[in-house]
Parts: sequence; C-alpha cells; structure tokens
Amino acid sequence: MKELPEGVRVYNKTQTYTDKTTPGMMKSDHQTRIGVWGKIIVLKGQVNYLIPADDEEVVLEPGLDGIIEPTTLHKVDPQPGSKFYVEFYRK
Repeated sequence: MKELPEGVRVYNKTQTYTDKTTPGMMKSDHQTRIGVWGKIIVLKGQVNYLIPADDEEVVLEPGLDGIIEPTTLHKVDPQPGSKFYVEFYRK
C-alpha cells in the first residue's frame, strides 16, 4: 500500500460520508490537483478504492487507509453501512 511522503501536512478534510451520501463524482474517475495527496479513512464497514491506471482495487476498512497520489485518477465504491472521510495533504 502506498504511503504519504514525508513533509506533507493535512490542510483540509471532507465531511463523513456513508454509502448513501457519497457524492456521485467520488464514485466516478476523478483526481486531486498537482501536489495534493489524499488519505481515505474508513470509520465503519468497507470502501472499495479503485485506481484504474494501475488496475488496482483495494478494500479499505478501519485501520487500512487508502492513499491518493496527486493527479492519479481514482474512485471509491462505498459498501452498505460504511462511513468514511478523506483528508487532503500538501507540503
């Protein structure tokens, strides 16, 4: 699993989402800006984290965070009963 690079600091975070409240854009391919990393933090249940360019799918759950690299297309598929949020990091 990818890790955040040294020297980045959290500067923003989303609200907490469920499988029913996750915005549609997060369920479709999207990306962060240049220099912006993300961390998907699951509080409850499971969230499938997909990175199409790497043909990678990771099942995230509490204690297993998903790292979003800058400008990398990705999407999430929250499973029923899940709760999660995303923190954003930059130097």
